[in-house]
Amino acid sequence: RHRLVQRDAPRAGSPRLSLTKASGNPAVRILIVVVLASIAFVAVYPLFFMFITSLKTSIEFAVDPLALPENWLNTANLIDMWRRFDVPRLFLNSVFYCTAALAITLIVSFPAAYAVARLDFIGRRAFFIFAVVTMAVPGIAYIVPLYTLFADLGIIDSPLAVILAWSASATPGTIFLLSSFMRALPRELLEAAEVDGAGYFRLMGSVVLRLSATGIVTVTVFNVTSWWNDLLTPLVFLQSDSNATLTLGVANIVSRYNSNVPLFVTGLLLASIPPILTYILCQRYIRDGLVMGAVK
Repeated sequence: RHRLVQRDAPRAGSPRLSLTKASGNPAVRILIVVVLASIAFVAVYPLFFMFITSLKTSIEFAVDPLALPENWLNTANLIDMWRRFDVPRLFLNSVFYCTAALAITLIVSFPAAYAVARLDFIGRRAFFIFAVVTMAVPGIAYIVPLYTLFADLGIIDSPLAVILAWSASATPGTIFLLSSFMRALPRELLEAAEVDGAGYFRLMGSVVLRLSATGIVTVTVFNVTSWWNDLLTPLVFLQSDSNATLTLGVANIVSRYNSNVPLFVTGLLLASIPPILTYILCQRYIRDGLVMGAVK
């Protein structure tokens, strides 16, 4: 035991010892704090700006956009936004589209990722490389082909168009991430389940699914927040206001009420709340999932 401690101790001149000494330097600590505080300020200030702007009137914003609101209890913009644009309907549309797209993505990606990570079949490497290559293609490149295809199928201005477009664009990346997680699963547990007589579906449902829960939560958060903030896809494929998402509804405010900046910012604030809460509630799973995928 004593020998193990001596062996693991950092040697003089080693990078780890140099890093430890540098982090103990007060000047380095102050620099680290300043850098992290600057990053935090850049990330938090837009949210604070949206919050204080949503509490202002149009006249207050025109006089001084950066000033604090005169009335911190002013909810006129929130009430106006809620009544004019039917926020509950837009919110439910976004939730429905994201849920349906997520279900399709996981149904397709989960068994595909397991096959790539654990099964040996002809063309496995080629399939994985193809999935990775498609991730490098920008999403906007698919818009025209998808619009032509969906127009031929007659599903333009239909929720199905947005759901299929989202799930198709997210499937390669989901396969890539889930396969990384599944490679880190203990092979002994999978082999023990097979010895006990577990078939494919029981193995996937009782063992692989439970062990991959952290990875599934991670890809779910990434995909859902990306879809929630997506404006281009609903803007192209949805034409009626009844099918609009919350992000698309906020964008319509600019064209209709471009002079009322506080109302527009209030819509942005409402659209930002669900992704922020999702990251806050699921941050532990995201952190564990990224570490799990990095360690085999």
